[in-house]
Amino acid sequence: MEQALPHGAERRQLTVLFCDIVNSTAFTEKLDPEELRNLLEVYRTCIMEVVLAQSGHIARYFGDGILVYFGYPIAHEDTAHRAVRAALGIVAAIETLNPYLQATFGVEIRVRLSIDTGLVVVWHISAEESPEAIDIVGKTPNIAARMQELATPNSIVIGDTTHQLVEGFFTTAALGTFPLRGISQPVNVYQVSGEIPAQSRLDIASESGLTPLIGREHEVESLKHGWAQALASKGQALLIEGEAGIGKSRCLQVIHEYVEDHPDAVAMECRCSPYYQNSPLYPILSLFQEHVVQFSSTDTAQTRLDKLESLLRDYNIPTIGSDTASLSDSDSEGQEHAPETLPLLAELLEIPFEVQQQTVTGVGARPYGRPVEQDTYPSGWGRQQRRQQTLDVLVQVLMKMAEQKPILFVVEDLHWIDPSSIEFLTLLITRIENARIFVVLSCRTDTQLYRDVTPTGLLKSDFALTDNQQLTPNNHDREVLEQLLHPEWANALTLTALTPPQVHEMIQHVAGDTALPSEVLTRIVEMTEGVPLFVEELTQMMLEGDPLTLASEVSDAVDPHSQTMEVPVTLQDLLTARLDELGAAKEIVQLGATLGREWTAELLHEIASGLELGNRFFTDFASLKSELNKLVDAYILNRNQAADNQLRYTFRHPLLRETAYQSLLRSRRQQYHQQIAEVLREGGGFQPELVAYHYTEAGLPEKAVDYWHRAGQRALERSANVEGIRHITQGLAALAELSTHTSTRRLESTAQQELELQTILGSALIATKGYAAPEVEVAYTRARELLETLESMEPTLGEDTDTSLDRIKDLRFPILFGLWLSHLVRGRFLSARELGEQCFVIAKQAGDEAFEVEAHRALGATLYYLSEFRDALAHLEAGIELYQPQQHPVPTFLHFVADPGTTLLAYSAPLLWCLGYPLQAEERLAEAAKIGEDRNHPFSDAVLLHFKAVLYQHEDEVEKVKTTASQMLQICQEHGFSLWEAAATVMKGWALTELNHSEEGISMIRKGIAAWEKTRAELQLPLFLTLLAQAYQRAGQYTLALQTLDSALSVVTRTGERAYDAELTRRKGELCLVLGKATETVGKKDTTSTITKAESYFQEALAIARRQGAKSWELRAALSLSKLWWTQDRYREAYNLLRPIYLWFSEGFDTKDLQQAKQLLETLQETTK
Repeated sequence: MEQALPHGAERRQLTVLFCDIVNSTAFTEKLDPEELRNLLEVYRTCIMEVVLAQSGHIARYFGDGILVYFGYPIAHEDTAHRAVRAALGIVAAIETLNPYLQATFGVEIRVRLSIDTGLVVVWHISAEESPEAIDIVGKTPNIAARMQELATPNSIVIGDTTHQLVEGFFTTAALGTFPLRGISQPVNVYQVSGEIPAQSRLDIASESGLTPLIGREHEVESLKHGWAQALASKGQALLIEGEAGIGKSRCLQVIHEYVEDHPDAVAMECRCSPYYQNSPLYPILSLFQEHVVQFSSTDTAQTRLDKLESLLRDYNIPTIGSDTASLSDSDSEGQEHAPETLPLLAELLEIPFEVQQQTVTGVGARPYGRPVEQDTYPSGWGRQQRRQQTLDVLVQVLMKMAEQKPILFVVEDLHWIDPSSIEFLTLLITRIENARIFVVLSCRTDTQLYRDVTPTGLLKSDFALTDNQQLTPNNHDREVLEQLLHPEWANALTLTALTPPQVHEMIQHVAGDTALPSEVLTRIVEMTEGVPLFVEELTQMMLEGDPLTLASEVSDAVDPHSQTMEVPVTLQDLLTARLDELGAAKEIVQLGATLGREWTAELLHEIASGLELGNRFFTDFASLKSELNKLVDAYILNRNQAADNQLRYTFRHPLLRETAYQSLLRSRRQQYHQQIAEVLREGGGFQPELVAYHYTEAGLPEKAVDYWHRAGQRALERSANVEGIRHITQGLAALAELSTHTSTRRLESTAQQELELQTILGSALIATKGYAAPEVEVAYTRARELLETLESMEPTLGEDTDTSLDRIKDLRFPILFGLWLSHLVRGRFLSARELGEQCFVIAKQAGDEAFEVEAHRALGATLYYLSEFRDALAHLEAGIELYQPQQHPVPTFLHFVADPGTTLLAYSAPLLWCLGYPLQAEERLAEAAKIGEDRNHPFSDAVLLHFKAVLYQHEDEVEKVKTTASQMLQICQEHGFSLWEAAATVMKGWALTELNHSEEGISMIRKGIAAWEKTRAELQLPLFLTLLAQAYQRAGQYTLALQTLDSALSVVTRTGERAYDAELTRRKGELCLVLGKATETVGKKDTTSTITKAESYFQEALAIARRQGAKSWELRAALSLSKLWWTQDRYREAYNLLRPIYLWFSEGFDTKDLQQAKQLLETLQETTK
């Protein structure tokens, strides 16, 4: 792909350097204007040479000030490093230049430099290749310019972000936090004093503690095996491949540390560098100088020559025996190195020949006052022959060293290697079969070999390119590597991404004691795709921010494939560099990034055909597909065949997609989003939330609202309530953007749209947050206000209005019904009854049987909790009679939350039990279950299971309660039904206590009640507290039991909920009896008062049940009182009390209460004979 300069504007991270001459105004007085001009030319040329060497771009001259960009037009993954290195180079160059300036102009220059990194918008303002052709806006250049005022002469200051990117690679010192003129927030400033040589990211990270190596057990074993083979004189070579950040260097560090523990081993390593791809043998020579010859920075040229000769002598490097002989083929025994060998290596290692080299023994002198001539070497030797012999010597040195000590020979970053070094490694690997050498190489799979190599850059003596050497990076990487690994003792190992559990483990190590929300953890896993470097940096970014805020943003995301996330500054340059390599194809990537994480080539072509991308219009599919294939080859995209035989393209990394997307200008981004939305809309079969999302991002809220509404409705129909709420909320946000329109028509249209959205939002919030959640009441109250506003506007609306007044009126009932639900569950029974009655009136006036069914449900449920059981049953029965499934399709549940048939039957089951019809109660549950099977509506299923569990609890069927509550918990947790999940937790906890798991059961009940109250619900609290008191009593915690029953009675007094009054009162009587026995056990004989209290509570419970017509509660109270009288020998009274109640029942004689009553009556009858 061609590397065209991006002439379009874009957003990107840029590092800006500002250089200024100290006290330059003094020069204007001392120098003639023409002399000053010449001085500035010399100064600028000096700066330019240093800047260009670090791939910087001089953007502008401000008199003696110079503004330099790093990271544009082409980014590098170490952009900030290059800027700081350039600044140090400028200081050094100026000091070197000053003697000339003093001699020529009579002055010396001192400079101040400052550097900052941040987000800017950058663009070409003309097609010229001049400094003024590029411009940027953003606070970064302003900060850089202002910061230089803080620098002392010939010093460098950097900002916070730059320091974050270069810390550890350079010597820095914090200067403090300073306010800058024109900058709102103070900035942290650091001074740079020098570069720390040979530092890698791992070297720096290890100072503060490395993250444990995770998921690389197989790779480490392979490395250890290779080393073991080398120790046994079976030389090995291993190439570790993988994309950037996958953990290649970390694996190399592990084997390096492992080998260092071997006392007789030598571990030597070098790194290829993007700065030296045009320097032949750069990494190899660096390694030889440091590890083999062991030059030091203080060595003179003479000392270096001495060390080199000593090395050759120590290892007895053989002579060059003939015109054609190779060093490796000659007999080394007794041979002394030839004089030709030393100048060969001296020239390679850049030791000046004019040095009078002394032999190690001090005898004689060998003058090298001139370059080596052709006749210094055997006849017939040309440049290629000398090249081959030089490589031979280097290999022989290593082979000889390995005879004394085994060698680990590591070369990192092969993707930046020069061709001559590849040639050396190929030769070395072919020779090590029987040597104690383990060659370990690392290479990126997503970077082309020789990418930045140019023939003119490889002119160094014998290592200039030969005519038959090809540097074309395309399609030959595999061939080069296969040749390198051709011997059977050479292998390759590809590092793959970490699995999600491994990523979670890594996150935990990075986060330490900080617990990140689950939403954030999931997002990190999705965004990093198992690349360890990305995991570390993204996790660190989360830790530096507010994880809870981010969790909220993530949970509110419309679509995980569309949602954007900030890319860590530490990864920006790395990812931007990958995109800049694409040239004109970058715009295709940006369009794809706007479309999403994954898409088909056909869809992208349909969108692209109406846009100019990279100065081209892709009118034909073949040309776009060709570009996409190139992007696959460049490791930007993955390509897969979908089930429909369409080619699907996926970004290789989500963070790469994020970087491409965020580089777009907002205006261009909106253009892309609009084009995508139009194509999706016209194509049909689309997901409405995608169309809505793209219209929203395009800045077209008026078009987005309708699609958000559709998306929300569709999600709620599938019981995807969380997603539905997100879509509806997005729709409301889009409407808020339209609120500035003031025309009557616009206000009316917006109000109607909001009315519909608020109405279905209320029902969705009920499902997820509970009926009593404040958000539910807010939604329905707002809907009611909008309804009243629209109805008041009716007389003023013209005949041509597009408002559907009938539709507005149709929403009155759902709104009141939603408010009824909220008031009922919050324990506001009087207002709930009033709202239910209003619903009934509206339903009757409208003649709408579907509404009438819901109205009966509202009044039946309200009267049930008010203990008006007969009237409640009448309404429920009437609703059941009217219920027709076809009148209540699933979409209607959007307003009424659950299927009315299911809920009517579910409510009637415990009500029928209370009234004394246990078999009919079971039959109602069976009918409701049948409807549930046909409906497949999880929320309705949760409601049914709750009342089923309540019925089983009333019947004391413990195992059935446990099973039902467990089923309910599973549904609620899967779909996020928080209110019903709390209820299920209470019911299961009660069952566990009855099964003698008191500690666990009590904990669950308390947890469930707390979760229930958290939703602001007060409905059924008397029941739940009674169950908790029962659990405490069973566990022998009588004081807590009594306190809990008192709390339940307080709720009854506050809310008026009387459905469980009789049982609550009876339970208090039973507790009094237990307390009386406990008192007697500790030696207190006076238990009369407690027994009297118990009898009083039983009598009260009996009276309550009779008033309510609650025969089952009456039977249970009678049983308790009869048992008490039986212990007091009041057999006749007990019999006369219990017998008529028992005889009233006509069904359910196998239930526990009736079985106990029968047994007690028989006992009493025998006793009274």
